Amino acid sequence: MSKNENGEPFLNTGLSHINVAKALVEELKPPIEYLTYNIRRYKVPICLILFYTQADVSTQIKETMRLTDTLKTIKLGNSYFNFVFLLFTEEEDAYSFIKHAEKTTLKNVRNFLYFEKLPPTVHNSYNFINSYLFEIEKQESFF
Repeated sequence: MSKNENGEPFLNTGLSHINVAKALVEELKPPIEYLTYNIRRYKVPICLILFYTQADVSTQIKETMRLTDTLKTIKLGNSYFNFVFLLFTEEEDAYSFIKHAEKTTLKNVRNFLYFEKLPPTVHNSYNFINSYLFEIEKQESFF
């Protein structure tokens, strides 16, 4: 089992930070490339939200999504990374989606989240995914 620098598994995955990032990039690179192409071509706003939990909440998240939204759930060790792509959505509306999900779907589930508007171009997928992981790690350390 790989460990992070402190000798602990990263985000309860049993993997090192590097291996978690590699696994997530491998799964997320194709949809991110496709969606950033659409942002550039059609000027469509898209927000990406990461819900990090230690319970499978993908079914509950799907129930709160619109038909145009996409969910990509990745399980690593005991952790679930639920990436929600909110198409045609600005940051304010993504925040409303998050608040609704927290109030209804995730109210009894310990979760950490991070979101931002997807840029038109992602030059380095590892850095992009790591920005999400670092934010989740910072939030988790507060608890």
